[in-house]
Amino acid sequence: MSDDTFIKLRITRAYIRLLCIPEGEAKIVSLVQVGNFEIRMLEASKVDAHDGPLFLLELFDHDARSVVDDCVCGDIEEGVAAFKDFLSR
Repeated sequence: MSDDTFIKLRITRAYIRLLCIPEGEAKIVSLVQVGNFEIRMLEASKVDAHDGPLFLLELFDHDARSVVDDCVCGDIEEGVAAFKDFLSR
């Protein structure tokens, strides 16, 4: 299995888990943690849910307790690209 296929499966599984989180709870799913950094998936804004993004990926620094970078993803392929970018840092 290629790295891209594995990443695509990981993101798809995380998105399904995100959709299963009940309303009122924090809609955050961890994809991977490397050292003090974590790549997380969050629910995208529902302002225009029909044409809007599927999810948001963020690179979170636990030492600084802040978001280093984020990416709004309209589909799984955009998520794969963002995941690879964040992982390379």
